[in-house]
Formats: sequence, C-alpha cells, structure tokens
Amino acid sequence: MLKNQKVPAFFRWFGYILRLLMKKIRQIFLKLLSDDLLRHTSILFSGMMVVHVCNMVFQMVVGRVLVAEEFTLLATFLAVLAIIQRPLSTLRNGVNHYCSLLQNDGRIGDVKRLLGKWLLLTGIPAFLLGAVTVWFRGPLAGFLHLNRTDPVVIAGAVLPALFWFPILIGATQGLQLFGRSSVATVFGALIRLFLGAGFVWFLYPACGWAMLGHGLSIYVSVVILFCGLLLVLWSHACSSEALPSLRMYLLQSFFILAAYGILFTSDVIFIKHYLPEDTDFAFAATISRMVALLPGPIVMAMFPKVVSRGTGTAVQHQVFVKSLSLTAVATAVGVIGCCLFPGLLAHIVFGKSEASFALQQLVRMMSLVMGVSVLLNVTAQFLMAQRRFRQASCIVVSAVLYVLSACLFHSSTMQIVLAALICNVMAFVVSLGFAFSKVRTKSGGFA
Repeated sequence: MLKNQKVPAFFRWFGYILRLLMKKIRQIFLKLLSDDLLRHTSILFSGMMVVHVCNMVFQMVVGRVLVAEEFTLLATFLAVLAIIQRPLSTLRNGVNHYCSLLQNDGRIGDVKRLLGKWLLLTGIPAFLLGAVTVWFRGPLAGFLHLNRTDPVVIAGAVLPALFWFPILIGATQGLQLFGRSSVATVFGALIRLFLGAGFVWFLYPACGWAMLGHGLSIYVSVVILFCGLLLVLWSHACSSEALPSLRMYLLQSFFILAAYGILFTSDVIFIKHYLPEDTDFAFAATISRMVALLPGPIVMAMFPKVVSRGTGTAVQHQVFVKSLSLTAVATAVGVIGCCLFPGLLAHIVFGKSEASFALQQLVRMMSLVMGVSVLLNVTAQFLMAQRRFRQASCIVVSAVLYVLSACLFHSSTMQIVLAALICNVMAFVVSLGFAFSKVRTKSGGFA
C-alpha cells in the first residue's frame, strides 16, 4: 500500500529545489577551480577570515580591558607601525613583481639569490633604525604625550621583522604560493590574539603588553614564511644570469605606497597630536578599518596576475576590472554594515552598551573614508604592477594635500575626517581614470 502512495507535492518540489541548489553549488565550485583569480582569492579569503576574527577578538579584549587613554595609545602606535608598513610594502610589491617575472622566465632558482640579497640589504638599516628609535625614545614619547617609553622601545624592536616580512610575503605571493602565505598570516594572528590579548588580560592592562604580543606575532609570521620558501626553493638550481635590479622600481613605488599609507592611517596620529582629548576617535577608526580587511585577498591575488614590463594585455585589464568589481561589492557590504549598525558594532567589539551619537557618526564617516581608500588600493596596485608610476603619482599629490589640510584645519575631529575623505576620493577618481586609459607602447601603438 505504501508503494502505491503518491509522494506529497511539497516533498517533490523540495527535492527538485535541493537538486537544483546542489547543481549550482557544484558549478560555482568548478568555476572557482577553473578561474585562477577566484581560486587564489578564495584561498586568501579563507585565511583572512581567520585573521579577521582573531583581530576582532583581540580588539574586543583590549578595548574592554584597557582604559580609554591606554587604548588610544595602542591605536596610535599600531597606526605608526601601519604607516611604516605601507612604504615597506614597496619591498613586497617589488619582490612580488620580479619573482613573478623570474618564474615566467623559468628562473625560479634565482629567487633564492634575490631573497638573500634583499634580506641582507634591509636587515642592516632595520636594526640601525630600531637602535635609533630606542635611543631617541624620550623625544618620541614626548611627541605622543607619553609619560613612559616602554611602547616606543617595543616599536623599535619590531622594526627588523617589519622590514623582512614584506620581502618574504612578496616572494611567496609572486610565486603564487598563496596557501603558504595564508598559513603564515593565520599563525601570526593567533599569536597576536593569545599573547597580546592574554598579556593585557592576565598580566597587566597596559599598551606595552599588547604591543609586545603584536611584535611577536610578526616575528612568528616571518619564521613561517622563511621556512615555507626554503622548502620550495631548495631543490631549484640558480642560474648564472644577472639578477634584475629592483632599485628604480622600489624608489618609485616607495613614494606611492608611503602616500597611500598617509591617506589610509594617519588620521589617528593627527587626532592624537592635535586633539588628544578625543578618545572616541580611536574606537571609531578601529571599527572602520575592518572594512578594509574583507576585500584584501582580492588585491593580493590580482597583483602577480597583472604584472608586466611596461604595457599590459587585454587579459590583465580584464583581471583588473574583475578585481575592482569584487572589491567594490565586498567593500559596500562592510560600509553599509558600519553605516546601519554603528552602535551595535561598538557594543560587539568594545562592549559599549550605549555608544554616543558622536561615536556613531564617526564610525559612519570613517567607514566611507576606508571604503574609498580600499578601492584606491586596487587602482594603485594595478598601476604599480604595470609600472605606470607617473600616473600613480596622483596619490602622492593627494597625500600632500591631506597633510596640509590636517595641519591647517584641525579645530575639530570632523575637519580631519572630511579632509581624509575628500583627498581619498580625489586620488581614487584620478587613478581610476588612468587605469582605464590606454598606454602608448615603444613601437608607437597602444596597449
């Protein structure tokens, strides 16, 4: 009797929808495997999500345990390190660029020589700069209105790792070993969480302990990247050909990335220097920075795929358009979330049960600034990968205007935030126009 009984229509439709859904999921999965950009983005995205969660929990812990003055101090030091890291991204881009070219030329063994040379060249000045930072810890602490020098000493000790990390991560990404780069960043984030947050939770609630955990996490990532590259490159023989010179590439991209670092992170430093009584801004800036984490893997996966010796191809331009579109969608999600639920985010991240109206407005405005800055990063990276430095110099002009505006108009926090928004928008619009423009080749044609 049960065999002759008809299956209810609901279950038939449910089975049909389930089969259709599984078919679509399979198509998406196959698409990810067949498209290098999407596949590598998904690998980096998975790692970045773990990093994002670890960073959020870290901010939740230190934001609750540290008093407002200590958290503001921590945010300021992290912003200083971020500004240092931005121009050091020059090394990452340069090594990424030339490792990709060496691999395309069948000279993967020469990557070992390239790494050895630049680890030595950067290691010596990094240690010297760290020593100078420790030596002048008093004046540096005074500039930030500190009554102690421990955080400055820790920041100086972190500098060697800050110099080595972009070289190693650049080589890993240039060889498109995105799995290894994800492992290194994930382990670094876990160390930052358990040590940085653990120190302030269990030992003493001070900025210096959180800084110590942050510094150790960078050293752990450096060690993992170095070991991962050693395993891959060990069996490849070096050639007798000369290594490509990175000097001009590094010199030109240094100014672009330094300018981008100013546009992206210097707001906290300006506020700390001109308006030290405003402790809300550090919380708003920290929340808004999370907008930038979501689309980060897309740009990382894009860069080695659009590298050229001066003129790009139609395929590379398609990769850029796809990367910019995916970044815009991911950024829009983050910005909309910050604009609609600033109070909820402040409560989740920092335990603020009733976020002030001023704090909520700052979160909304800073999320817009970060959203535009994230899109600017895509166009900047594309222009540098294509060696179109003259066109990318518009970012330097915008950064100079931003610094001048902040120095002249800083009677309120909102003035500095508006200056950041206007200058980021200006840099993005101009660089986007250049990214879509055609480049005249040496033969007289257009690429």
